[in-house]
Amino acid sequence: MKLRFNLILNLVVGLVAIAATAPATTVQAQSAILSEIYGRGVHAYNAGRYDKASEWLSMAITNGFQDPRAYYFRGLAAAASGRAQEAKTDFQQGAEIEARGAFGDIVGRSLARIQGPTRIELEDAREAARLKALALGVSRSQARYGELGVPAAGAAPNNATAATPRKVMPPAAPPVDDPFADDMGGDPVVESNDMLEGAMDNSILGDDGGAATPEPTESSNPFDSGPSDDPFGGGGAMDDPFGGF
Repeated sequence: MKLRFNLILNLVVGLVAIAATAPATTVQAQSAILSEIYGRGVHAYNAGRYDKASEWLSMAITNGFQDPRAYYFRGLAAAASGRAQEAKTDFQQGAEIEARGAFGDIVGRSLARIQGPTRIELEDAREAARLKALALGVSRSQARYGELGVPAAGAAPNNATAATPRKVMPPAAPPVDDPFADDMGGDPVVESNDMLEGAMDNSILGDDGGAATPEPTESSNPFDSGPSDDPFGGGGAMDDPFGGF
């Protein structure tokens, strides 16, 4: 087994040496071999063979396998073997590679089976690396803005003075005449506070309180025009036109 491991190691080293002057197809072949070595290291870790997992994963990392998962699983193997400091170092190195790259959710899926305090330590390293990368990106952006002479978001322009500009107040609006104002001035005149005053006065009477119109008499009845005015009258009962027959 030791001889087989050394043969594979020599093969990988030879491929890496050729990759510097080889075409792209050879580089892809070398990447496939390193991925295979990484996969063997992960299988060895899942099987509880932590020393063998460290050997396979170290081989992939030494030959240029830039995948944070190789560092994570090598750190997990070191933690399972009681090498806490080595595990912490691998977690930090893998987190820095992950924060600089674009690996998507492939890392999370690979670590789904890992639980417990060691996983918490690993996640702390990943979060710290992300925050560090974010702060570095902001710092570089501000430096780039400074080189271009453009103020960064939320920053004051370079030629801005510390003095606060004087606020210009708009002119006051001209006075408007009150259309309901009394042209004659003075207080308004209230003739009477009693709204019903004079409402019951007889409109027929004069101001001197004269007598009312006299009651009508019998002779003044407009409907009494005398006997001769009755169209059905004819001088009494003897004038019956049906009499005499």
